[in-house]
Amino acid sequence: MQQASASKDLFLLYVSMLATRVGFGAIIVIFPYYLASSGSVVVGVVLALYPLLEGLSATPVGRYCDVRGRRGVFLVTLSSMAIMTVLIGLTRNIYFVSTVHAAEGIAAAGVTVSTLAMITDLTDVGHRGAGMGLFDFANLGGYAFGILLGGLLVQFFRHSLGYSFFVTSATMAAAAAISIALLTEPPHLSGRNTPLNPLTTVDAHTRALLPLWLGVTTMLGIVFYLPAALRKIGVHPLQSSFLLVGGIVAVGIGSVAFGALSDRVGRHKVMYLGVVGLLGTLVSLSVLARSPSFTQALARYWYVVGPLGLASTAIVPSILALLGDRSRMNSRGLAMGLYSMMLSFGIAIGNVVAGVADSIGGLSAILSYATAIFGVACVVSIMLTVLAERPALEAHPASTSLVAGSGEPSAQDSQAPDRTKMMNH
Repeated sequence: MQQASASKDLFLLYVSMLATRVGFGAIIVIFPYYLASSGSVVVGVVLALYPLLEGLSATPVGRYCDVRGRRGVFLVTLSSMAIMTVLIGLTRNIYFVSTVHAAEGIAAAGVTVSTLAMITDLTDVGHRGAGMGLFDFANLGGYAFGILLGGLLVQFFRHSLGYSFFVTSATMAAAAAISIALLTEPPHLSGRNTPLNPLTTVDAHTRALLPLWLGVTTMLGIVFYLPAALRKIGVHPLQSSFLLVGGIVAVGIGSVAFGALSDRVGRHKVMYLGVVGLLGTLVSLSVLARSPSFTQALARYWYVVGPLGLASTAIVPSILALLGDRSRMNSRGLAMGLYSMMLSFGIAIGNVVAGVADSIGGLSAILSYATAIFGVACVVSIMLTVLAERPALEAHPASTSLVAGSGEPSAQDSQAPDRTKMMNH
């Protein structure tokens, strides 16, 4: 019975995250048309307010989830997003739209952080990788389908674009209504003594991965900019949209598979595979971007780029599962707030880097900068990992305690949730 309830709650969380990201993905496409009279710079600033406020509010919202509970935060913020999206569709006043869209960023932080905390609560170590892979699929898949939906809504409501926001709001409102009726608060430890510093919620080994995580999220921000760069080299907007959406969907599907694999063979092994895959993808794309026709070169060497790109999808679910495994049981919300903060800031950094690189040397420069940034992030994480390992090696040079069959430090088991204890608590 308890397992059935957990499965139901997980399904509701994935659907709600999908609906939220569909809405934001659609808004990314609609805003440049909706606020066309305000200028491209203003539109860019308005769009940037959402991830900026989401990043700034993620850790406070995470701590609140630990203290007051996840369900209430999730329902209030999801319902607020539906209402605020309707408000944006009522007027094109730039100051009003900017304020409401920024507030949506805070609400998005509440939805994301509470969702991740509940997924961590509802899954054990042996299934958390698959759970986080499904979250990543819902997250990225929502963006992908939102971009497609936004394009369709712009065409359908081209004379009354405000109605397009009502449609995107309806998807969020439906998810909120279903969740209000069916979602339950998962068992978890109270976080009343949760520290304010999110870095204290995880161990040194996990903190060492934060530069790598920032590098990954920066790549995501660069990916969102790519349609603009592809348009400059003659790729039709519709073609670039399908490339972007297809790539995002492939990443989401790969996340589910590699998340499940990390449950069997260990988080670090799968994560290292993803790192190699992403580095290989960036290097190969950088080389192909120097050819006369990027799309033709990409089609010709798909057998190289494809497998590397698929392998790169192993990074996100393994890092997320590792963060859930190693975070303190009474501060999982704050730990997931740290994830959401890095995600938002990384996307913002990626957009800026891609824009600057595009002005310098187009697509080739964008991919070269991306390769360099991710390479540096990997080096920094390796150095921090070595520093984190040194005290343990000096104290116990002969110790090789590992979880059987996973290659993970035995400390991971100490973070596995004991539902019976949490229910009794």
